[in-house]
Amino acid sequence: MVHIVGAGPGAPDLITVRGLRLLQQADVVIYAGTLVNRELLTETKPGALLYDSGTMTLEEVMDAVEKAESRGEMTVRLHTGDPSLYGAIREQMEQMEKMGISYEVCPGVSSFCGAAAALGMEYTLPGISQSLVITRMAGRTPVPERESIRSFAAHRASMAVFLSAGMLKALKEELMQGGYPEDTPAALVYRATWPDERVVRCRLADLDAAGEKEGIRRQALVLVGNAVAQTGWERSRLYAPDFATGFRGEQKARISWEGGETPVKTEGRAAGREDISGQSGRLCFGTLYVVGIGPGRPEQMTAQAWKTLERCRVIAGYPVYVDLVREYFPGREYITAGMTQEEKRCRLALEAARAGKDTALVCSGDPQIYGLAGLVLALAGDYPGVRVEVVSGVTAASSGGALLGAPLMGDFAVVSLSDRLTPLADIWARIEGAAAADFVICLYNPASKGRPDYLRQACERILKYRGPETVCGVVSRVGREGEAACVLTLAELREYPADMFTTVFVGSSKTRRIGEWMVTPRGYRLKGSEH
Repeated sequence: MVHIVGAGPGAPDLITVRGLRLLQQADVVIYAGTLVNRELLTETKPGALLYDSGTMTLEEVMDAVEKAESRGEMTVRLHTGDPSLYGAIREQMEQMEKMGISYEVCPGVSSFCGAAAALGMEYTLPGISQSLVITRMAGRTPVPERESIRSFAAHRASMAVFLSAGMLKALKEELMQGGYPEDTPAALVYRATWPDERVVRCRLADLDAAGEKEGIRRQALVLVGNAVAQTGWERSRLYAPDFATGFRGEQKARISWEGGETPVKTEGRAAGREDISGQSGRLCFGTLYVVGIGPGRPEQMTAQAWKTLERCRVIAGYPVYVDLVREYFPGREYITAGMTQEEKRCRLALEAARAGKDTALVCSGDPQIYGLAGLVLALAGDYPGVRVEVVSGVTAASSGGALLGAPLMGDFAVVSLSDRLTPLADIWARIEGAAAADFVICLYNPASKGRPDYLRQACERILKYRGPETVCGVVSRVGREGEAACVLTLAELREYPADMFTTVFVGSSKTRRIGEWMVTPRGYRLKGSEH
C-alpha cells in the first residue's frame, strides 16, 4: 500500500495527525528532497528505507515503490504542502494503477495557508475579495493559455502565485498588464512556517525590486490583491446579530421527512437530524444509484442512466470512469478511489447517500456484469435507511459485438480472465466447459501486465474443441479514443496483443465471416432459401 502524504508547508508540527501516523508506520519513505523538513524524517521507524526523490526520476520512484510492494511493505510518498497542488501526483497514481498497486492520498496544509498565517490575513474579505486564484507563471513547464497570469489578473481577485519567485519582473508586468493597478498591495512570503520565514510587503509595482533587495529568488509565494492590505473590508454577515442561521437564533428550519416536509423550531442549536429524534417518522436518506454508463461515449449511455446522473448531487467511482462523465455533469461533488479499492469506493458512496445526498456510483458497461452492484448490495446492510437502485448499462459484449457485426445471435457465455477475484482453476474450467458446449465465448479482461499470456492459454484450451480456423473477433477501447475492431481466426487470436481495454469474441462452430462481419446465424428461414 502506498500513502501519498502532504508534509505541510515547513514546520514539522504542521503535518496532519494522520500524516504523522502514516509516516511513523512506513517501511519505505520517498520524500521530496529539500522541500520537506528533514526533522520529519526523525519520526520514521528504525530500519525504514529513505529515498530523496529530488535526485530521482519518475521511473526510479516507481521502481522503489514496486520493489517495496513486492516485499509487502508500506510506502509513504512524502510531498511538501498539500500533494494535490503542484505535487505531480497524478502521473504517480496512474503508474500505480497500471501496476495494480493500491494507494491513498492524505492531504496536507498548503504553503498558501501558511503564507496567510504569516501575514495575518484573510483571503476572502467581504466587500474586498471573495475569490482566491492559485496559479503559477509559465516557465520551463508551460501553462495553458486560458490560465495565463494576465487572464486571471483581469478579475483582480486575491491571487497566490507559486513557483514564480525567480521571475518577479515578468510576473509583475503580466499582473499589471492583465488589470491590477500598480499600487495593488502585494507580498512575498519566503519559506512560510520555516524558522527562517521572511515576509516582505510592497506595492505590485515594486515587487521585483523588493525581491531583489531581500535576495528572494526561490521558495517564496507571491500574494497579490487588495485583500493583502487587510483594510476597507465590511463586517461579515455570518456573525451579524440580525442575520439568522440554522445555528443561531429562533427560526423555522425545514427538515425533509418521509411523507412530506415538516417545519421544526430550533432555539440556539443546529437544525439537523438530531432535532427529530424521538418524533414519529424518520429522515429521508439519499438514494445510492449504481449506474452503468456504457462503453464510454455519452451517446452510448441509456436515457435512464443520463437522467439519474442529472439528478444526483454526488458522482462516485473509479477515476477513469468518473472522468468520462465529469464534463457533462458540472457542479457535482465527485468522489474517487483507485484500482483495488472497490470496497472503499462503495462505502464512500453509501456514506454520501446516508448523509442525505442522492449519489451515483458509476461503473463502466453494466454494473452487474463485473461491476459493483453486488458489492454495494452486500455492504448496504451496514447503512440502514439508504435505498439502493441498480441502473443497467450497455455492456462490452453488446457494444463490442455491434462493432463486429452480430456474433451473439445464439447462445453465448461471458468469462473474465482476471483471476484477482476468481481462482484461475475455476476460470479454465469455465472456458473448457463453454468451449465443449459450443457456446460463442466473450472474454473480458483478456490480458494485463501481470497476466500477459492468459489469452494465449485460453485459446489453447478452446482449440481442444474447435478448429484453428474458427471465426473470432476483437474490439478495443469501445466508445473511447482509439476504438478499433477486427475479425480473425482462432489461430491468429492466440498471438493477438490484447490488453485490459480489449474484449474478445470466440465464435462457435456455426459462426461465419460474412464480408467484414463476424456473424453467428440464428437459423432464420429466409424467403427463397432452404436454410
